Amino acid sequence: MPAVACPIPGCDYVTADLDATIVAALITAHTTTHTHGATAAVKADRVKRPVISAAGTSEDWQYFISRWSDYVEATKVTGRDRALQLLECCDEPLRKDITRSAGGSLTHRTEAEILAVIKKLAVRQENTMVARVALHNMRQDRDEPIRAFRARLAGQASVCKFTIQCPHELCSRDVNYTDAILRDALIRGTADSDIQLDLLSDKNQDMSLEDVLQFVEAKEAGKRSASRLLDTHATDATSDMVDATASSYKKETPPRPTGRQEGNLHILRTGWPWCPLSSPSQKD
Repeated sequence: MPAVACPIPGCDYVTADLDATIVAALITAHTTTHTHGATAAVKADRVKRPVISAAGTSEDWQYFISRWSDYVEATKVTGRDRALQLLECCDEPLRKDITRSAGGSLTHRTEAEILAVIKKLAVRQENTMVARVALHNMRQDRDEPIRAFRARLAGQASVCKFTIQCPHELCSRDVNYTDAILRDALIRGTADSDIQLDLLSDKNQDMSLEDVLQFVEAKEAGKRSASRLLDTHATDATSDMVDATASSYKKETPPRPTGRQEGNLHILRTGWPWCPLSSPSQKD
């Protein structure tokens, strides 16, 4: 049989001059490579544009900036289109306030200028001391994983400005001590008092933030496992008790009374001696 070419356009694959059955098998096997390639080339979902509203917090603003950077990286938008997309991130009330404040369109301005205008109207001014007090008053919710609590703490800490300039006269760097504050706030806000006591009584009092997270995670996992184990034992014990009660009931159930006995019982219950059941003719 002559050589057969691949039927897919643009493919140069050609079989050798072989038996018709072998050629058919080779073509079938080869076409699967095109199928896998088409599957791998499925287009990814479109990246969602972030949205920002007025009267937000500094934490909300930091989250928006992070989402906006990801959006720009994914879409590769540039120039005036970037300015348009940035303005479209604002919800309608905020967009209207920005237009009024600027006295017209902002599409001719740079990205940095537009971000500055948005921030003025989208973020409420916050007192740093108030933000720090709020951070130390945060508590872990019931059934909230410790790392989820840590994420909430980190969001609040991002607006607390836990930085200080290096005291060395030859150094002008700002030292960030957020992790140390987060560690203390995490221990203070842990919901389980037993785990909190174990943390405070541990011989290693110089744990890092990650060490504390791993310590609490291990304790929480142990408590969940122990709780499930106790629930299983309790269920088994209840089942055994029910079975034992049913068995005892079967053993202690009195025999059904005979005819005369039933008649006497009926007289005692009703007070009717002439009831047919009380007749002397009633046989056992």
